Amino acid sequence: MFENMENLKIISSLHQASKPHSKIVNRTSHGFLMRLSGKMRYDFEDKSIVINPGEMFFIPKGLTYEYTTLSDEQSLYTSINFEADIENPEVKMYSLENFYEAEYMAANFSELWKFGTPADKYKCLSMFYDLVSYVANIEHSSYSDKHKYHIIDPAVEYLKKHIYDCNLKTDRLHSLCGISDTYFRKIFISRFRTNPQNYIISKRISHAKSIIDSGDYETIKEVAYMVGYSDPLYFGKAFKKIYGVNPSEVNK
Repeated sequence: MFENMENLKIISSLHQASKPHSKIVNRTSHGFLMRLSGKMRYDFEDKSIVINPGEMFFIPKGLTYEYTTLSDEQSLYTSINFEADIENPEVKMYSLENFYEAEYMAANFSELWKFGTPADKYKCLSMFYDLVSYVANIEHSSYSDKHKYHIIDPAVEYLKKHIYDCNLKTDRLHSLCGISDTYFRKIFISRFRTNPQNYIISKRISHAKSIIDSGDYETIKEVAYMVGYSDPLYFGKAFKKIYGVNPSEVNK
């Protein structure tokens, strides 16, 4: 469905809480909806879909549907609404577990698209194409390395537990899986669409932005250490490369 998508144009992006219940009549654009929290049920003419946190689904233009909140917690989502020529578009669910920029994109895309600089808009386009590439690869029947993903599970679990450890090293991850570093990186990049180092940076900087936005810290040095950087200067450079500002300039 997305392998031959043409004439892409992002229309809008929203980051907000869902209403308890609503009906959408003749949707005006295609959309990706990423669920951040809360469980929702979407009822279409021919099917119903339940979407959980960490999942995303595609809704084609022109559909009429209803949605209902299924949990007591606040139901947050990020939507990206766009125009494009898509062959035989249909409602489809995707797990974002292996999309390395999922957390960052869900938390920041809308703000960057609506209020960011021209450079931020280009970053949004880059992220969106990465997302489209991710779902296209899921759909591709000859996605060669997919059946081998489990081989690197020990390293992936290790990363999840130690992602904010200042002493985390990537050059020995392959040894946890009993394979060569070259083969490990090949499967990792196929699975997450990025290399281990960029995966770690994305997760750390996204978490740092959340901490800064919450105000639950005393110094930027403390934030740097909390997300795995012993050197505040290096942390600042990594943060600015992604957000375009120094950590101390956020929310000013």
